[in-house]
Amino acid sequence: MSTTTTTPHDALTTELERLYYIERELCGELETLAADVAIDTLDDGRVTECRERLWETIDGHCDETQRHCERIERAFDALGEEPRTRPVPAFDGLIADKEAFNNVVLNDELRPLYYIETTLKLEALECTIYETTMALANSLEDEAGERVVDALRPNYDDERAMRTELESLSDSDAVELLLASSPVGEASRGSLDRR
Repeated sequence: MSTTTTTPHDALTTELERLYYIERELCGELETLAADVAIDTLDDGRVTECRERLWETIDGHCDETQRHCERIERAFDALGEEPRTRPVPAFDGLIADKEAFNNVVLNDELRPLYYIETTLKLEALECTIYETTMALANSLEDEAGERVVDALRPNYDDERAMRTELESLSDSDAVELLLASSPVGEASRGSLDRR
């Protein structure tokens, strides 16, 4: 009976494949999300301000994803591996939830609030995988690990900056005004981001 042993190199490669999948899929999903946010069916300044800030944040991050993919490709190269992707069910689930929300909830005032929460969850997922990947790279006892961390660190910093920006938007007056004007009752507001 043969058993396979997972080496630190194999584990690192697996995490890189997960990151590569997310970054490659993310640009298209962010473009869709930015388009969803930009749909303007209400002529309400509170909704518009929140939506515009969210759109700018998402659109700016979409531009970064191509550079992120290139850096991950450099990390694969440092390990002597070909870039490949590995599906990430948690990522796919968040995207599916967002699509289901779009198809069911027609209240345009709630959409920016839900999109903020969805994007925050995506960023949290990405940050976690980057942290795991860089920790695995640091555990390698050769120069390849350092090169992987050097390639990935700017991506991780971008993701953390995006999270900070979204958290700032989530705590902003624009969102508070949006919540105050929303027909959602107090009991429902706390569960907007829970499915």
